[in-house]
Amino acid sequence: MAQPAENPTVGYLLWRLTTRLRAAIDRALVPLGLTHAQYTLLASLYGYSRSGAQPTQRELSDWTGLEPIFVSKLARALEQAGLLERAEHPTDSRAFQLRLTAHGTDVAERAIAIVRSFQEEFTAPIGGTHSPATQTFVRALHTLLGIEHRSDSMAPPTTLTGQDVSEAEGALTAVLQRILADSNSGVSRPEYITLRVLALRGPAESPAAFHAYLVGQPQFGLDGPGVTALLAGLETRGLISGSSADGGGPVELTAAGADLHATLAATVLAVTRRLYADIDPDDLAIAHNVLVELTQRATRMRTEL
Repeated sequence: MAQPAENPTVGYLLWRLTTRLRAAIDRALVPLGLTHAQYTLLASLYGYSRSGAQPTQRELSDWTGLEPIFVSKLARALEQAGLLERAEHPTDSRAFQLRLTAHGTDVAERAIAIVRSFQEEFTAPIGGTHSPATQTFVRALHTLLGIEHRSDSMAPPTTLTGQDVSEAEGALTAVLQRILADSNSGVSRPEYITLRVLALRGPAESPAAFHAYLVGQPQFGLDGPGVTALLAGLETRGLISGSSADGGGPVELTAAGADLHATLAATVLAVTRRLYADIDPDDLAIAHNVLVELTQRATRMRTEL
């Protein structure tokens, strides 16, 4: 029997290791009817699905490092097994979006549990998956591969979802409501936003147009009568004028309304500076652009549905 080289190369050792690893995972996944390659695609798709994303075959190819034609072959096999579905991409007629079926999700979760258990056993000689030796080894492999470090959970990079936007909006709303409550001004969030709109945009020449604008703001959650009551309340308290339909406009802040807005806005600005502290300005600019684009798309989509 041929003896191994006295000083084996890194490439040889990696080849031996990956060959042994692939064969062992193939054996471990036999009860689920999966191969190691199928598991790689299924687990990656499961990672994407946790954020609500439906990746294309190209995106999964880029993520897994598998050739696009191989990903296509694997996807067809998993589709035939009832583990995933392929749907036409809404904007690219040449692409397919992939999503797990309920059965596929169940199989993916079971497979991930099996592979994680195997990985603990496989790395036990160097202390298990969370040992310093294993983490050092993982970082070295990522350096050789020229990619950033990521966990072994097969989860893709975090993707922005509607839930993320909703949770952020809810948290920011709670902060604003706390500021308004502490101010003892008696101004509600919709009322403060209305004052701010008039402060930043100036007087609204048409009461009817201003009324329609406020009705169209989803963050208010107010219908026509609700906006009418909102404006009437602000005018009764002497904070705005000209809001009634027969008043002829313009709708504008009174001196008292301008002073109150300035006081509240200064407090909000101080808190906002703390909130955004240490966040990279470039990241904030990107977030701004994404949210503007999402708002525009959602507005168009609402009229189409």
